[in-house]
Amino acid sequence: MLLVGGLLLLLPAFQGEAAISVYIDEESTVHFTDAPTDSPSAPLPAVSLPPDGNSVGGKYADLINRVVAEVRVDLKLVKAIIKVESDFDAFAISQKGAQGLMRLMHATADRYAVADVFDPEANIRGGARYLRDLQNMFPGQLSLAVAAYNAGENIVLRYNRIPPYPETRQYIRRVLDLYGRNEPAADKSGGGPPISALSSEADPAVTQRVSVFRKVDADGISLYTNLPPLLQPSPRPTR
Repeated sequence: MLLVGGLLLLLPAFQGEAAISVYIDEESTVHFTDAPTDSPSAPLPAVSLPPDGNSVGGKYADLINRVVAEVRVDLKLVKAIIKVESDFDAFAISQKGAQGLMRLMHATADRYAVADVFDPEANIRGGARYLRDLQNMFPGQLSLAVAAYNAGENIVLRYNRIPPYPETRQYIRRVLDLYGRNEPAADKSGGGPPISALSSEADPAVTQRVSVFRKVDADGISLYTNLPPLLQPSPRPTR
C-alpha cells in the first residue's frame, strides 16, 4: 500500500509498527510504502502521534507538543528520552556534564545553538533536532539512534553496531520500554545488530525532506500520513 502526497495509508494495528520506506518515481513523485518492491527505496522511521489527536499531557506538555511538531520528531520518543535523561528536571546535570531536560553535552548544545541549556524550550528544541538528525543518520534503526543519543554517533559508527557499554544497553532498554517498542538492544554476543546501509541507488536526502506520522484510531487501525500534526485539520465539534 502506498501513501502519496497528503493521503493516508491504513494498516491493521495487529501487524505491529510497519516498516515504512520511501522512494521517488520517474516523475519525481514521493511514494511511501510498507511493502517495498524492486524500486530503490530508503527506510523511514514513522513519528508516532498520540491517540487523542495532536497533543500529549504531562509536565511541559504544551512546550513538548509545540517543539516536536516544529522539528518533526516522534513525540512519544522525545518524552521517553526526557524521562530517562532527567525525569523532567530542567536543571538536571549528569556525572559527565550533560545538562537540562534532554541532558545535552556542551558540544551538542553548541552544535544546535542552545545558548542556555537550562531553558526548557531551548533544551528540548536542541535535543529534538539532535534526535531527528540521529534518526536520519540511522534510518529505520531506532536502537542505534537511541544508542547514539546516549553514547554519541561517532561511537556507534566506530563499532558499526550498538556499542558494548552496559550503560548504553540499559539506556536503550529503558527508553524503548517507555516508548512502547519491543526492539532487542543487543544480541547474545553483546554487540547488537550491525548498521544496515541504505541502498546505494536510493536518495539518502529523501529522509531529510520527508517525514511519516503514525496514529492508531479508535478501531485499532494505524494511519500513516506525511502531513505534520499541526497541519492536519482538527475535527469539528459536534453539538
